[in-house]
Amino acid sequence: MRRLIGRVDGAIGRVPMLRLVLVWLAVLAVAALVLSLAGVLRLPFPALLATLVVAVGASVLTDRVLAALVRARPVGESALVTGLILFLVVFPSTAPTALLLTAATALVANASKYLLRVGGRHVLNPAATGLVVLGLTGLTGSAWWVATPVLLPVLVVAVVLVVARMRLAGPVLLLVVLGAALQVGAVVATGGSAASALALLPSTPLLFLAGFMFTEPITLPPRAGQRYAEAALVAVLLAVPYAAPVSVLTLRPTPELALLLGNALAVLVVRPMGAGLRLVGSRALTPTAVEYAFRPDRPLRHRAGQYVELHLPHRAADRRGSRRSLTIASAPEEADGTVRVAVRLRDPASSFKRALDALPVGAPARAVTVTGGFTLPADRTAPLLLVASGIGITPFVSQLRQDAAEAAAGATPRDVVLVDRVPSADEVPYRDELAGTGVRVLLVCPDPSGLPPLPEHWHVATAFDEAALAAVVPDARRRTAYLSGSPAFIASARALLAGAGVRRVRTDAFAGY
Repeated sequence: MRRLIGRVDGAIGRVPMLRLVLVWLAVLAVAALVLSLAGVLRLPFPALLATLVVAVGASVLTDRVLAALVRARPVGESALVTGLILFLVVFPSTAPTALLLTAATALVANASKYLLRVGGRHVLNPAATGLVVLGLTGLTGSAWWVATPVLLPVLVVAVVLVVARMRLAGPVLLLVVLGAALQVGAVVATGGSAASALALLPSTPLLFLAGFMFTEPITLPPRAGQRYAEAALVAVLLAVPYAAPVSVLTLRPTPELALLLGNALAVLVVRPMGAGLRLVGSRALTPTAVEYAFRPDRPLRHRAGQYVELHLPHRAADRRGSRRSLTIASAPEEADGTVRVAVRLRDPASSFKRALDALPVGAPARAVTVTGGFTLPADRTAPLLLVASGIGITPFVSQLRQDAAEAAAGATPRDVVLVDRVPSADEVPYRDELAGTGVRVLLVCPDPSGLPPLPEHWHVATAFDEAALAAVVPDARRRTAYLSGSPAFIASARALLAGAGVRRVRTDAFAGY
């Protein structure tokens, strides 16, 4: 079962997050059109089709116009996502006035991406911003018709896959469960029955909002606790209309307003971490791995083990787009002030990798956000087992560098054992840096004959199995394990560790690009 889960995770992991969201929004839109034609969805097909064309068309067009005005690149797929969300949320109509208002909503939504920015990134969900602003005019409002029982099976599958890809299961589950409980409780408290309230849940915006709007990475805070706090706040605010459906002039407690207030909390609790970057150099780590060093135009705060969403606009971008989430290999606050990331370069390479490898020194890029919760525990006495495969070593390089610096400054040294699985003797990225940390290493290499001399505290095995682990880490069961690598490796390593008695495991899977 773990291997099957690993394969599924690997399959969806190969699709960039924004592309996966776009695909499933399109699936929902097509399903709605088909069900309308079949008479199952009781919304007129002409109204659905007209609203779809206007919402998506206006979103793409206004994005291009706004980008030209501010001399920026159009956000492309993001504009398609915004248009599809608006289609699934506004009330379908063929009336010219209603369609014009839908286009205006798309305009405001896309304008918010360029104008409402903090730290170089937009901080409010664009679709929600457009809906709230146009709602304040009193001329239109949201319908959230996507929340209908006939679309529920498709919506559930879509949300599960999107949330799994974004690794936001915890916060989204909290938002859905707490939101549902509060809505049912509010209905019961105002005289309704629990049964009727439960029956209405598939017709509420809760699931769609949680899966496709709350999860927007750029508007989320970087740390797990902050994300849970935002999820709880949005859940509470979503229940307000059921408990106290009040309004002030044209301002009403709507789902889109609840989400924007949650976004505002994220801005208040943590400064957005975007920054301009310039390449200052690169170096080969192995025959197929390269490290790139960037200098930010302002300090880019991060914790060891977090990743940066790197935006590198380039011509002829392939389906994987111009953004990638790359783990930061440099330790926080390194002396030279650079931010370093590493990638594997092998054919066929994505257009992003080719553009990155061709980037000249001094060329610009952008750190859209820094986020991730794959960080070492605050308790420095907790024994750890770090397990990496290939370029999955990067978060551990950052963490071990940081730990060595803290220990040198007088902090309690951590009890750490590192397992590093590599494909060949010449593919050991960061070998010298890891040796310099003094950490005990089990290097797993199928053919170790070509390995250079290694430190005495390094051990070599030809396979990563329970016997190799027991020989080097006999106390593995008392350690907390951190796994970093491909989804398939994570699944197999997790099963191996479970067989060795390890019960506390944290993962940081990547799927390649």
